[in-house]
Amino acid sequence: MIDTKLRPVLQRSFEKLAGILVKLNCTPDQITVFAFLLGFLAAFFTAREYPITALVLLWLSGLLDVLDGTVARLIKRTSPGGALLDLILDRMVEAAMIFGFFYWMPEHTWMYLLFLTGMIFNFSTFLAAGSLYQNLGEKSMHYDSGILERTETFIFFSLVLLFPQFTFYLFLVFNLLMFITGIRRFYGIYRFGDQGESKP
Repeated sequence: MIDTKLRPVLQRSFEKLAGILVKLNCTPDQITVFAFLLGFLAAFFTAREYPITALVLLWLSGLLDVLDGTVARLIKRTSPGGALLDLILDRMVEAAMIFGFFYWMPEHTWMYLLFLTGMIFNFSTFLAAGSLYQNLGEKSMHYDSGILERTETFIFFSLVLLFPQFTFYLFLVFNLLMFITGIRRFYGIYRFGDQGESKP
């Protein structure tokens, strides 16, 4: 939701930052992989109980995750392969963060398992929507927005890092919203497939 609303407002700033990366001859795939490595480091420092370090690395990873697509569009090198790499590595960062939280606070195992289940559910419906609906945007595939998007996930991780005493309740609320997001998207896909309705 935040990504969809704020991206048009911040896009010019992202393009300026992406321009710097273009001058440094960074390719979109290189930026995607580096974003993944920073996210993996954030998970490592989460497991080692260095939340502030993890927080900084996580948001740097998120920034690069925004810039890889912007760079691809600036140099006209968008591709389905690059989009797939970005999507998969994004999910790997999120899964790594969950493992980091598990090593730090293993008492909330069930909440982590629910998160991973919800992530699989959401990602499956997202890919299904991307393959079924006509792509009218700038991305390599249709981007089906929802209640929770990547920025909300990063804010959630940040809150857990900063307020670990509320981990159970933060995961409880986020997991609930994640399943609502997935169910809403699944229902839309089901209607599309069952009745042949067009995506608005």
